[in-house]
Amino acid sequence: MKSKSAEVLNGFRKKYDRYYSIGDLTPTVCELFGVAEPAECGAVAIAPVVDQAAKTIGEKAMEKAVFFCCDAMGENQKKHFPEVFEQIGKVAPFCMPSVSVMPSVTPVCYGTIFTGAAPCVHGIQKYEKPVLEVETLFDVMAKAGKNVAIVAVNSCSIDTIFRKRNVDYYSFRTDEQSFECTLELIRKDKYDLIVSYMIGYDAMQHKTGCFSPACAEQAKLGAERFEQLANAMDRYYSEYNRMLVFVPDHGGHLIEENCGTHGFDIPEDMLVSHYYRLRGKIQK
Repeated sequence: MKSKSAEVLNGFRKKYDRYYSIGDLTPTVCELFGVAEPAECGAVAIAPVVDQAAKTIGEKAMEKAVFFCCDAMGENQKKHFPEVFEQIGKVAPFCMPSVSVMPSVTPVCYGTIFTGAAPCVHGIQKYEKPVLEVETLFDVMAKAGKNVAIVAVNSCSIDTIFRKRNVDYYSFRTDEQSFECTLELIRKDKYDLIVSYMIGYDAMQHKTGCFSPACAEQAKLGAERFEQLANAMDRYYSEYNRMLVFVPDHGGHLIEENCGTHGFDIPEDMLVSHYYRLRGKIQK
């Protein structure tokens, strides 16, 4: 199954002329933390990130990670909100242009991101939210003795498809509550890996169109929250080797003035970038 995942993910890379797949996040994190990859992972560790981590933290393993999963913030959004992505890039300057998977919808994409497996292997191949039965990044981290938290809005994809694992789940009614919880978890230094999900931009693009003033506000808010996470990690995780990653799943496009969508095999939906911020511990 690893070979099938590798074949499918490589097909998307070739089609869109991208070196990296969204699925490459999981093997990259596994290598940096020194843990085994999930069983069905057919993605590959991103060599430039691994090399940069070696320069930043040396030979020692990564100790803390926060993933800010800002839904639907793809390259098409970057074209329309350049100042937002400029802010993201200042926080996390190591940008990895990547390609998503089909169908480019949230549960399919985050299923691939956190397993390193193709949709036909991890099992979610349409917009549905079953609990994944394959091994995930969260499983291998927990097996390695790492404490993992998933913070998200009630019943969203990330809150649903990664259930029944040896991790802690924090579910809320709003993005604001989820984000405040994430900051509190960082302050308390309870976890080695935190996934923090933001649904606001994607929800708004479906209601008002991808590039409406309301969407622009949500995109700006995403960048601001990402910067807040970086500041919180620098304050409370300064004694750890740490990484913060901006992790969108797909992009989106207009189908009419007041309606945005995604799920298509087109550049507007398929092209995203992941932004890495790597920091070494401060020696005392």
